[in-house]
Order: sequence, then structure tokens, then C-alpha cells
Amino acid sequence: MGRRPDEALIRKPSYGAFYDTPLDTMLRNLGRDTVIVTGTLTNYCCGTTARQAYERGYKVVFGSDTTATDDESRQEPELAVLRKGFTLVLTAEGIRNRLIATAPAPEDGDRANIA
Repeated sequence: MGRRPDEALIRKPSYGAFYDTPLDTMLRNLGRDTVIVTGTLTNYCCGTTARQAYERGYKVVFGSDTTATDDESRQEPELAVLRKGFTLVLTAEGIRNRLIATAPAPEDGDRANIA
């Protein structure tokens, strides 16, 4: 994977992506109200980020098959907790389908802002 020049890089000092980072300010300045969480580790960084986003008033979508743990037995219990109180848990296909269904039609040459 790589990073495009127009993408922000956020270095986080702890498990959650919102703690002591500019992420919340950046998202609010962009007018975003939804966070999609993917990555590793489900039961540490991903789960913490989802909870922090929820606490800040964001709608949170969590990828069930776009997150992973170092112990597979911990994946489903963490998803169950997140599903019950913090996030909408979807597969990558489910996330993609919702993004497509809600994406504004791009104007000539413009990328659609769907996140």
C-alpha cells in the first residue's frame, strides 16, 4: 500500500487515532460525520478508535473483514461489543454497497466525496 500525496498522514501516540492527534479537527473541517474503521488490531487500535469516534459524535462503521487480531478468538467478541453499543459492523462488500448507494454523482472531472 502507498499513500497519495493528497492524503494526510496521522501519527498516533496510542491505540486510538483520535487521542492527541489532529484527526477530529481535520474531519470536522472537512464536514465529515462518519468514520470507517479498518486495520489491525481489532481489539486494540481499531476498537479504541471506534469508541473514540463514537464518543465524539461520529457515525462509526467498522469493517468485520477489514480488521484483524493476533488471536482469531478475539475477533468476534470485540465485534459483538462494538456492534451492540458503538458501531455499525459491516463486511467490506456491505461498506462498498452503502458508499455506492449514498455517493453523490461526481461532476465532470471531480471525485465524489463519499467518506
